[in-house]
Amino acid sequence: MDRALKILEFDRIKSEIQSYAACRLGREKLDELKPCTSLEDAHRELSAVDEALQFDLRFGSLPFGGVTDVRPMLKKAAIGGTLSASDLLAIANLIHGGRMIRQALEAHTDELEMPHLTAKAAGLFDARQTEVEIRDKVQDDATIADRASPVLQRLRQERRHMESRVRQVLEDVMRRHQRMLQEPVIALRGNSFCLPVRVEFKNQIPGVVHDVSSSGATVFIEPQAAVEASHRVQAIMAEEEREIERILSALSGVVAGVADALEANADILACLDAWFAKAAHANAHEWTRPTLRDDGVWKLRQAWHPLLDKAQAVPLDLTLGETFTMLLITGPNTGGKTVTLKTVGLLTLLAMSGCFVPARRASEIAWCDEVYVDIGDEQSIEQSLSTFSSHLRNIVPLFSRVTSRSLVLLDELGAGTDPTEGASLAMAILDELNARGCRVAVTTHYPELKAYAFREPNAVNASMEFDVETLRPTYRLVIGVPGRSNALAIAERLGLPRSVLERARSMLSTEDVRVEDLIAQMERARREAERAAQEALEEQRAAEQLRLTWEAQKKALDAEAERIRREAAEQARRAVERAQAEAERIIAELRKMRTDHGVKDHELVALRKQLEGALPEQPKRGAGASRAGGSGSGSGGVVIRPGAVVRVLTLGQKGEVLEVDGETLTVQMGALRTKVRPADVELLQNRPAPVQAPPSRRGLPKDVKLELDVRGELVEDAIARVEKYLDDAVLSGLQRVAVIHGKGTGALRDAIRRYLAGHRHVSTWAPGGPGEGGDGVTVVTLK
Repeated sequence: MDRALKILEFDRIKSEIQSYAACRLGREKLDELKPCTSLEDAHRELSAVDEALQFDLRFGSLPFGGVTDVRPMLKKAAIGGTLSASDLLAIANLIHGGRMIRQALEAHTDELEMPHLTAKAAGLFDARQTEVEIRDKVQDDATIADRASPVLQRLRQERRHMESRVRQVLEDVMRRHQRMLQEPVIALRGNSFCLPVRVEFKNQIPGVVHDVSSSGATVFIEPQAAVEASHRVQAIMAEEEREIERILSALSGVVAGVADALEANADILACLDAWFAKAAHANAHEWTRPTLRDDGVWKLRQAWHPLLDKAQAVPLDLTLGETFTMLLITGPNTGGKTVTLKTVGLLTLLAMSGCFVPARRASEIAWCDEVYVDIGDEQSIEQSLSTFSSHLRNIVPLFSRVTSRSLVLLDELGAGTDPTEGASLAMAILDELNARGCRVAVTTHYPELKAYAFREPNAVNASMEFDVETLRPTYRLVIGVPGRSNALAIAERLGLPRSVLERARSMLSTEDVRVEDLIAQMERARREAERAAQEALEEQRAAEQLRLTWEAQKKALDAEAERIRREAAEQARRAVERAQAEAERIIAELRKMRTDHGVKDHELVALRKQLEGALPEQPKRGAGASRAGGSGSGSGGVVIRPGAVVRVLTLGQKGEVLEVDGETLTVQMGALRTKVRPADVELLQNRPAPVQAPPSRRGLPKDVKLELDVRGELVEDAIARVEKYLDDAVLSGLQRVAVIHGKGTGALRDAIRRYLAGHRHVSTWAPGGPGEGGDGVTVVTLK
């Protein structure tokens, strides 16, 4: 496996992933990256990386800030060593970082299922007390705080007091001998405070000379008056250093007590950082999670070599181990055969290491116990090895270790020796590998191996596509079709004389020519099939798009219809509510009128019309009744004549047509007479036109109302008026009239009805209907 990792440049991918680690712990963990020892471990690693990716996408990365590798410091503390203040501060930061990371994961356990991350974080030991002790004594700038101990606090106070006295002495000397100084400042030389004295005055200021300037013009003198105080400061500083050493030793002992737990914390944080680094790398490069299989099947979908530019790499689709176990790839040089082998091998190693793989679609990779690779020319002059020998030296050892769960990748199998012997040896090697049941991918130029793939059921030909027109490879792997060398075609395009080409073709055996022609036909058939498949796919996409468009339109229409239905229902509801409210108002008014005083018939009629007007507007009829058109004509050419019974649609009331005047109808509705357009009425019953009166009766009345009101009159007067009214009605051609006599005591009503019962022109009579005044009105039908 180590040889495969080296040849396939696994370390370059590992370095890229390491750059995404947040701390040194993760980088060191990733430095150990290699294939897992079991399929179960690889599954767990992939699941953990997947959880880290989901967490990173939704909530961001974990807070690794401040986490460093403190394992050497922990080991030093464990064996009794004294840690520095910066070491202790790093350990405190590790404890704090571990707690923050565990809390960050626990805060989102309800929103995201991440069993591997939470289980790993649950193992973090919270040494909060150790952190508190360290931070109580060590400040953020890695210095020991005054409060670290009473002794240290006293010493530092005393030192600051003595330093202040030294400064006061120096300032006093500086004021008194200012002209002797190079400049009025206090300089520090070593641990002593000095004055910069001009060299010509060095003997006039008693003290200790600590330094001389490079020019020799200035002498740095510690005045004698400050020497004693300075010595005291030095003594205090020595005591202070001893106290600090004692504090650091005590804190180191505290760390030693939890060293093992903290070292385990460092390992956990390293693992978490490595998982999140893998996830961040996969997200940045758009890699996908592979599915590891235990049945020896590879299904790479839109994969590419991770060291190639994704935008320029041609995606690789490859299946191995399902219907065949050996893949023989042929084709011209620089066509991508070796890259295909490296892609298969490197993606297998990445998946087995718990990493995502460069593939646009989810791919499946078989778990291997070993990956054997022989790629490249390792010819060595020093070792006296030819190309053939170097290849063979790599192939020989695998026969002692290869199993049915192994992946074998061989580049240019059998190359570097006599073609006939090389081809025979290559087929013998393939036979042995086939008998072992391992998965094999081989590149070759030998035509014998093309025939071998046709003959062997477990093997299949594949080729790297080459465009003869442009003399450029397309880098597409085509399964099932052997490749052509295209040597003669390339030579012709490059300008080789035709005579030379013809001579070369004549030297080809008949069998070789037939094979090349067969391969060419297969390539043409494949291209046509691919073109037809592409056209069918485009048509399918267009049909799918059309279906989606129609479904969207239908959904929109259904939604609009539902909206209109809801609006109509709401309008109807509001209309009914208004009608109910109006009806209740009218009923209440009727009850009040009945209670307060008797109700008259015409008041009942008026209130009933108000009630009918409160009802929602009825839909207009289609069949069963005629709508008037224009000029007095109904639908279907029916002419509305005077005497016709119609419904005035705008009022919802029935009435009788009295007069037709061009585009206007005069309609009598009880006591109401109105003029309407023919289009606003509905014909219920037409009447024949009245017979013209003879010339001798021209003086008879021409305009007779549909009702006669005799309320409040004496019986004799009322009978006389009814008699004349009936005569006028008969002469005017009316067939239905009403006599309004009221209810009262009933005497007038009974007298009029007895008279009507014996009248010669009366066909029938009857009390008025609910909308016509009831028993206070008698409706008369004339003969």
